[in-house]
Amino acid sequence: MDRGELETLITRIVQSATKTITDSLHSLHDEVISLKEELKEKDEIIQELEARLDSKVDELEQYGRRNNLRIFGVKEREGECTDDIVLTVASKMDVTFDRSVIDRSHRIGAKGSENRPRPIIVKFVSYAHRSQMFRAKKNLKGSNITVREDLTRERLKVLKGAASAYGVKKVWSIDGVIKVKVGERSAPISVRNKQQLDSLLQKHPPATSY
Repeated sequence: MDRGELETLITRIVQSATKTITDSLHSLHDEVISLKEELKEKDEIIQELEARLDSKVDELEQYGRRNNLRIFGVKEREGECTDDIVLTVASKMDVTFDRSVIDRSHRIGAKGSENRPRPIIVKFVSYAHRSQMFRAKKNLKGSNITVREDLTRERLKVLKGAASAYGVKKVWSIDGVIKVKVGERSAPISVRNKQQLDSLLQKHPPATSY
């Protein structure tokens, strides 16, 4: 074998090896891309499952609060009995209760100034008693006292976000569900979480964003 034939043979061997390596690299590249796509799909599935789980947990937590109400604006006094305060507020609302309908009640949060009394949370023995008082909250109009639902942290954020976007008069809650009126003639839209609120904001952009 002369020099020329040897160089040709070496060139063919190098080209063959290079092609084999190149093909292998392309195959590995395709496998990496495929694995990345699979991981992305799995991540999306996991995120969706986590969102569903969070929603379910929030739903259960809200259900656990269904007999609760929060009362704002009642001045604090030394030695007060919050059960008696609840009954007094109910009386102002033209709702007649006795202590037997109250499971328990107490102030919540850190004690602040006299001008900002802590709210009272009350748990009734039944949803019916809680609803009776909540439906009569309009009778407190003109006073400094307000009665609101006991919302989860997530739903309270949604309520505040919706109120900031659409205005407090167009946002309220019923049985833990946030209701948003996006137009004067439109029916209220139910919102339960931030994802639903974000979707609503995209479909019905307010004058100012929250």
